[in-house]
Amino acid sequence: MSHRDDWRPDDSQVLIVAGREARNQALNEAIYECQNRRGFRPSRWIAFYCDGRIDTMAEIDGPPEDDVASPGTSGKAWTCGDLRTVVRLKSVTSIGPIENDKRDRLGRATAWTQRQGYTTIDKLLSANQTSGL
Repeated sequence: MSHRDDWRPDDSQVLIVAGREARNQALNEAIYECQNRRGFRPSRWIAFYCDGRIDTMAEIDGPPEDDVASPGTSGKAWTCGDLRTVVRLKSVTSIGPIENDKRDRLGRATAWTQRQGYTTIDKLLSANQTSGL
């Protein structure tokens, strides 16, 4: 397992990731797990977007850990030999919700993000809609 030696988190930056499973794992296990060696901007905070809103956030507890062989306790069946990146979390809490108000040119709702996005902690804590991020 390797840690990122260059991880110097920006205290005001929030990484926002998408996915119900990711949010549930944060709530239940205080970790965020994703594909191995995924690139992130060094951030102090993480928030979770799913079901058209952001409603959970946490403080990131140290640098992401790459090359982790175990999927934690989520029970998700990884293929033999899969390595993951794990981000440990502290102070996982409910926020908002911040509702997604992003629309396509025909007025239909579209996902705010499907991978990851960034904002500041001040915007996250004051926004009611994703357009405020």
